[in-house]
Amino acid sequence: MDYYLPVKILNAKYLKSVTSPDRSLRGKVLEVSFVGRSNVGKSSMINSLAMRKIAKTSSTPGATRLINLYLIEYEHKGARQQAIFSDFPGFGYAKVSKSMQKDWQKMIEGYIERNKEIQKIIWVYDVRREPDRLDEMLLEWFLDRELPFSIALTKTDKESRGFAANKKRLFKQYIKKGEILTFSAKTGEGRKELLEHILKLGDVLKKLNNN
Repeated sequence: MDYYLPVKILNAKYLKSVTSPDRSLRGKVLEVSFVGRSNVGKSSMINSLAMRKIAKTSSTPGATRLINLYLIEYEHKGARQQAIFSDFPGFGYAKVSKSMQKDWQKMIEGYIERNKEIQKIIWVYDVRREPDRLDEMLLEWFLDRELPFSIALTKTDKESRGFAANKKRLFKQYIKKGEILTFSAKTGEGRKELLEHILKLGDVLKKLNNN
């Protein structure tokens, strides 16, 4: 019987900031990318998952202008493994120029489409928001490129459990594919489930490399 063994974070640290895939990491470690609106809490999510403050958080939306890479070392089912968390610039912030937004979009799309190490994209979404055209465009891009993504509804501490559960049901109807999880960096709700969802990919990658 395959008994559940929790994921144990051994170490986590900032690695580097990039605008294109790092060829030195190719074929060595899986990567999980975090994308979403400005000020949605991507950095706070990464810090919560890593159980230490490795990602910079800012009260100023649009402050992140590069793709920040973090190296996560963890133990799962008795095996020591590594993963890269990539934190992308937020989109949709009105005070950032249109030319800057286009440059970010080009960088993000190019990075993801050229990076075969990305095993999962976590679309970080504020549970209080309703989807708009920008969200629809991102979803269309995910589906058109057949990218492996899941949605993490964040800041669930700001609303009732019933509100978050209802939003989760609505999103399942909206996207019709991909897994949807709930998360709060403040309370820790959903941290274990999201971490397991992400890092179980390491088991899959290890099996593929051993075949």
